[in-house]
Amino acid sequence: MSMITKVAVQFLNKDTDLQLISDITDIITGMTGNPSYPEPSPTMPELQTGLDEFSTALSNTANGGTVLTAIKNGKRAVLVGLGQQLASYAQVACKGDLTVLMTSNFPIQKPQRFPIGALPVPTGLSVAPGAYSGQAAAQVSPVFGASVYNWRVARADAPEVFVQTAQTTAASNVFTGLTPGVAYLVAVNAVGAAGPTDWSQPVSQIVL
Repeated sequence: MSMITKVAVQFLNKDTDLQLISDITDIITGMTGNPSYPEPSPTMPELQTGLDEFSTALSNTANGGTVLTAIKNGKRAVLVGLGQQLASYAQVACKGDLTVLMTSNFPIQKPQRFPIGALPVPTGLSVAPGAYSGQAAAQVSPVFGASVYNWRVARADAPEVFVQTAQTTAASNVFTGLTPGVAYLVAVNAVGAAGPTDWSQPVSQIVL
C-alpha cells in the first residue's frame, strides 16, 4: 500500500475573510510560474482579480450596511468557486506526488492509504446524442480508485485533432457546441494515484 494525499478545500468555507485573503495569496505565490502547474484553471490573473475584488468589497464594509455586506459575500462566493476549481486542477496536475502538491501552497488532507499500481483503462464507454442539438453525452463504467476522468472528442474524419477536452470527477460528460450531422469520436482515460491510464478505444456518434 502507498500513501496518497489530496487537496483540502474546507478552508475555503471555514476561513475568516482576512484568513481567506491570506491563504489565496499564498496559493497564487505558490502556483505562479510553477512548472508543475503549466496551465492552471482558473489562471493566476483570474484568481488575482477575484481576490482583488473580494478584498475591495471587504474594505468597503468597514462603514457597515447590509448592501455592502451582501456585495462582499457575493465576491467571496466567486473567489471560493475559483479556489475550488483551482484545487481540482492542482489535484490532477500533481499526479499523486505529495511534494509537487505541496508546492501549490494548497493545504493537504491527512494522507490516506491507496493501492499501488496503475488503474485499468476505462471500459464500457457509450456515447449518445445529448438533450439538445450539438451535444454528445458520454459515460463510462466507473474505475475504482480514479480521482478524475479526462475526456476528448475529435471529428471522425480528423481523429487526431481534438476539438474539445474536459475533466470530470464523475464518469460522464456532455460535450456541447458540436456540429450537427457530423460523426465524432469520443475517448476517455482515468487518473489515479499512479497517474493517468491509457486512453480508451474511441466510440463514434453522429451528433444531432
